[in-house]
Amino acid sequence: MTDGEFEKKPQDGEQPKAPADSSAPIADPEAVVETVADETDAPPAGGAVTEPTAMQEGAATSDDRTANLVAMQHRLDHLASDTSQWGRERWIDENLEAHPAVMALREAFPGDVLDIIRFRDETTIHVTRERWREIAFYLRDHERIQLNFLTDLTAVDMLRLRTTPRFDVVANLYSIPNRVRLRLKAGCDDGEPVPSLVPVWNGANWLEREAYDMFGIVFEGHPNLRRMLLPDDWDEGHPLRKDYPLRGWKEFPVYNTERVVPRVRTRWTGRGV
Repeated sequence: MTDGEFEKKPQDGEQPKAPADSSAPIADPEAVVETVADETDAPPAGGAVTEPTAMQEGAATSDDRTANLVAMQHRLDHLASDTSQWGRERWIDENLEAHPAVMALREAFPGDVLDIIRFRDETTIHVTRERWREIAFYLRDHERIQLNFLTDLTAVDMLRLRTTPRFDVVANLYSIPNRVRLRLKAGCDDGEPVPSLVPVWNGANWLEREAYDMFGIVFEGHPNLRRMLLPDDWDEGHPLRKDYPLRGWKEFPVYNTERVVPRVRTRWTGRGV
């Protein structure tokens, strides 16, 4: 019996399969790699504009292993040499009104910029509590400012340092394309809600929960505002407030003994108002 006798014969009306030689040619592996690696026409993921990485800046070779880093440095030098009103040098200009974020906020929110402070080339802008979220959206989406990354969010108790407002909510912002930082602050008194920044940066979720737990600041619009570090049934206040005693408000029994450990009261030694 020959090998041909084992071949499957086509049924009536069935077209025989084409031989392998007449099938589609195998794709060139090198061409496939070049096509996949070419991201010039590919849209950025999620619709966001991100800064190119060092590998995308240029191609490192065996003769020049730092070519991509040199290309990135050239681009950053070009940004640093920008002398327009949006240049990087304006972010540390001695004239605070020349700061790009200050100029933009003065135009868009003229009555909501309360104060501007410069310390060691770090700029802090105090804004109103009511427009806190709108200003954050504006700074994030501005075409030239692009403060699109929230590095931290916290609060400061200004007790005995000023009369009102008692707390400062602090957001530290960073611009990935421009490589600059900005500190944004909004003041609030005890019981006054602050608009949540979770709709702007989802990373503010746990940071605002921590500020709520430690300071008692309520963030309006937060999707899940509850305690994060302390138990849910905690009823001794907020430990990071400056009027909070060192060991809390209540006396508690020491385990395995019958004596009671008294609370140690703190004494404020800082400067006054």
